[in-house]
Amino acid sequence: MVKRLLAGPWEQIKQRFPDRQIYHRTEGQVRYFAITTEMQLSAIGGVCLLAVWLSLTTVGMLLDGRADQRAKQQFAQIEAEYRNEVDEARAAEAAAIAYMESRTDAFDRTAGEFQMRHDTLRRLLDFADDLSVGEERESPSLDEGRILMAASPADPDPRQALLDPVGEEAFDGLAEERVAALLADQESALAEAENAAERRLENLRAVLRLTGMRVDEAMQEGPLENEDGGTGGPLISLDQAPLFSDALNLEDPFNARVARIANRLVESEQVEALLNATPLGLPIDGPFRETSRYGARIDPFTRRLAMHAGKDFAAFRNAPIVAPAPGRVVYAGWRAGYGRTVEVDHGYGFRTRYGHLHSIDVRRGDDVELGQRLGGMGSTGRSTGTHLHYEIWFRGEHIDPEDYIRAGRYVH
Repeated sequence: MVKRLLAGPWEQIKQRFPDRQIYHRTEGQVRYFAITTEMQLSAIGGVCLLAVWLSLTTVGMLLDGRADQRAKQQFAQIEAEYRNEVDEARAAEAAAIAYMESRTDAFDRTAGEFQMRHDTLRRLLDFADDLSVGEERESPSLDEGRILMAASPADPDPRQALLDPVGEEAFDGLAEERVAALLADQESALAEAENAAERRLENLRAVLRLTGMRVDEAMQEGPLENEDGGTGGPLISLDQAPLFSDALNLEDPFNARVARIANRLVESEQVEALLNATPLGLPIDGPFRETSRYGARIDPFTRRLAMHAGKDFAAFRNAPIVAPAPGRVVYAGWRAGYGRTVEVDHGYGFRTRYGHLHSIDVRRGDDVELGQRLGGMGSTGRSTGTHLHYEIWFRGEHIDPEDYIRAGRYVH
């Protein structure tokens, strides 16, 4: 059945590709080669296969070339992206380095400012130590205590610090924040020191105002000279001293503030030295009564109006008469009208006189301390009974002792 089906096409093929003979004559001999239909079909089939293989190979090569081109394009794209990323990374690195350099410069400046302030505060503390000014320093008083009075309502309000104190806070962040915290602590300490200096100076001035003292004149007189020689020299303001001129730039607000506090410390030291020398205490150690005030009165002997240049205190005979302030005895002996008399020079233009004494316990030239016994109460000289005649002199003029005794009541 199959053979019959294929017989028709095969006959057609044989008609198109009949058997052929190729004759070849060599040396008188004739030979031929028969090329059958099968051989022709096989040759045609081989040629077709070769053509197909060549076509497939060409197509494959073309496809491979395009793939390689696409791969090269992708690689070029990846390489370009990589280069962009590298450039961006380098730019980020440069920006980070610049930022770190700027932050480092800022930190160096902050640290330098902190070091400068630290040195400035250390100079201020050293300067305060040289002046013997401290938080525990006792103010002038009768019992070596502290001044407990503040400025009265009529007095000006005490000056406050220019900057409010900053509370201490803990920082766990960057170094700049920790340095900023230290700077804030310095500001707080400086504000506290400024307020303390202002309060101390205001308290001292308040006592001076109660006495009615002419402070400028007292400062001109100055303290007592030491036995080993005097003191002096040209006046150099604190802001022109080497401590605050060469070492510090006073145009800087912080340094100017430190110099201002140092000026306050110097001023309070001077005012306190004046108060230490001012006869604010009572001249009697023990119970007493006042018998006559300072000013015009009826003289007990002439019964006429006369000036009483001091204040009289009565107590028991030989009651202790004491120095109301440190000083130096400039007179100890008999004086007309006063009887046995002691005079003490306290410096700053102040002298005190103690009359009608029963006994004298000091000699001329003796240095006496606050509360030291000078003698005993008596009734020598122009006197009607046992009492102390107490006078305060300032720059050669007698003044009312009551003003100074009243001011001394605020100091204990």
